[in-house]
Amino acid sequence: MLIKSAAIDRLLREHPNLGERRFGLPDIGIRMDNEAFNPTVKKIADAINFYGYEVRDENITTVPDTDLGGGNPMQFRPFPLSIEAMKKSLDEGNLYRYPYTEGDDNIRKVLLSYIEQEGFINTEPYNYKDVDEKGLSVHNLTFLPSTSIAFNMIVSIISKPGDVILIPGPNYGLFTIRAERAGAEVELLPLEKEDHFLVNPEKLANKIDDINDSLQKVYHWRKGYVPRVVAFLNTNPNNPTGKVMGEKEKDRLQKIGEVCLKRGVFVIDDLVYRDLVFDKDNIAKPLASFPGMFRNTISLMGLSKSYGMASLRAGFVVADEIIIREVINRIFQEMDSSPDIVGQALKGAFNATPERKEAYDIYFTELRLKYYEKYQLLKALVNGVDSVDSRYKEKISDKILNVLGSEKGTKLLSGLPYVTFPEQLEVESGFFAILDFTRIKGMRYNQEMITSEKDLLKFFYKTCRIRFLVGQSISWPYSEELIGRVTFALEDDRMIKAFYQMYQALLLLEEKEDYIIRKNILEDQEQMAHIKIDGWRNAYDEIIASKYLKSLDYTKQTERYISSFDEYKDLVLVAVRGKEVLGYACFDPIEKTGKYDSELVSLYIKPDNIHKGIGTNLLKETAKELLSKGKSNMIVWCLAKNENAKAFYFKRGGKIVEEKKVKIGEEMYPSVGIYFDLTMLVNRTIEE
Repeated sequence: MLIKSAAIDRLLREHPNLGERRFGLPDIGIRMDNEAFNPTVKKIADAINFYGYEVRDENITTVPDTDLGGGNPMQFRPFPLSIEAMKKSLDEGNLYRYPYTEGDDNIRKVLLSYIEQEGFINTEPYNYKDVDEKGLSVHNLTFLPSTSIAFNMIVSIISKPGDVILIPGPNYGLFTIRAERAGAEVELLPLEKEDHFLVNPEKLANKIDDINDSLQKVYHWRKGYVPRVVAFLNTNPNNPTGKVMGEKEKDRLQKIGEVCLKRGVFVIDDLVYRDLVFDKDNIAKPLASFPGMFRNTISLMGLSKSYGMASLRAGFVVADEIIIREVINRIFQEMDSSPDIVGQALKGAFNATPERKEAYDIYFTELRLKYYEKYQLLKALVNGVDSVDSRYKEKISDKILNVLGSEKGTKLLSGLPYVTFPEQLEVESGFFAILDFTRIKGMRYNQEMITSEKDLLKFFYKTCRIRFLVGQSISWPYSEELIGRVTFALEDDRMIKAFYQMYQALLLLEEKEDYIIRKNILEDQEQMAHIKIDGWRNAYDEIIASKYLKSLDYTKQTERYISSFDEYKDLVLVAVRGKEVLGYACFDPIEKTGKYDSELVSLYIKPDNIHKGIGTNLLKETAKELLSKGKSNMIVWCLAKNENAKAFYFKRGGKIVEEKKVKIGEEMYPSVGIYFDLTMLVNRTIEE
């Protein structure tokens, strides 16, 4: 008889990630084709994984942290008519029946009446008897447990391998990951300050055309399918910026719809936050309410955020019948049917009755005021109480003083040091806000320089066990900035205490160095060439033949660096003071055959700047870059007689693991390979 290993052991070999017990977010997952995420999505996935899992320590099960990055809405009573509808259904005693895959037609009729009340219209209807005067029928919608499931299904329905889903940045990062897991590629449309973080239709058109042109060039030789942009995700209001495109932006919306319609690109219109706008007269306008846009628009609506029922997971899709038919097919094939109770809750919230209008007005008048007041509280905590709406200033001041006491509260009333909100970004809806921590960049805590968003998150977690989503998680379009996305849906006292902890932590920071570390630019190459040659002559005097050292030429080295700049521009970090280059590090992240998956190719410091911590910081920033590219270890080759260099690397945790001879000029010299674990290198504290 064939003896095989235990089933559980076999499973673990096939899925080694299951051998690790995780606290926090589960594993992000992989693409359906088992290929790696594209670099854009990989960055987002890495940042979300870091926030949700990696930054958390072994004490998480006993010492809770404060999560300012969570997605829960404010604790508020659920929408009453949804509760009534669910109770009525339960009282009728129909739980014994299996629900229809497409959902009960009576529920769909109610949802249909709601969307038509909201202006949905199909000006190019099919010739079916049940199609009404708006060009719609119950076959234009169906419901599911959450719009996230609906989004996954829609992406897999409308895209083939290689097709692109265009998603704005900033965005809800998990949608970018889900789009790739569902089989599409993701490209980002940056939402920029000059456009007040709203979609610019002209830039949208150019982006679609550029992507399609690029795909045509790559795939032109194929006789079969040529991938293309198949959908644009229009989140309205935007998560996480809170920007709204309502009646005031109807011209912009019309142009967005026309750009996509003309190019055969579906619009996935995510309206989940629609009702959480501060201005009741500027509720997000559905794109499917514009004549001619319905058949090209797939609308997502739901209960979780706005209606106080996130735990229920209830959403519905409105689209052309052809799309809805396939959504229903997928529901049947993958989950059989959606729970009827989900449909009952949706029916209670989304209907066209006078009772609903009255309940809606009462509910959302109160809810919007509460969210707006919470946003004003956040503004006070960040920018100081003088920055808030004057109607709330006294109330918020009293609240902060009552929670913290007079001494602590008075300090916090002036706001956080170094932190502000991004320019041109005033929140108009929802319960998320973006904070700009860029002024912290380059400052130090316990000799550790904060240069990246991961550093920022580690700093706050070490000092006060606070975490939040960083800019990389949400596709923030300005990579040089340090950004955090925070919620203001927390209880007021909890939020006040958390921001006072952040205030105290920020006071621990030491001032910036007088230099920064960045990627090299073309203008740096001449200085880098001089630093290399001067470094060799300084370090290798009496080690390398003087004939060779004398032959080194500044001009030729500069020319070599300039000629190879395009190839290596992303693999060199420089330390600069103003325009002066103080030192640089060159690294190679290309996976090696064997034990080492990256290499520090060179590290040079201007001779008069040695022993000032610049080399250490360049080494650590190199390690961070390599970690961000999925690398785990690094080797650096050093001449065996270069005792100063070896001492430098040993002090920072390096260990000799290899030996070989290298040819320099006409002679051979023994060298040693020094190994680093990248994580240990980044976390190591060095006394200069």
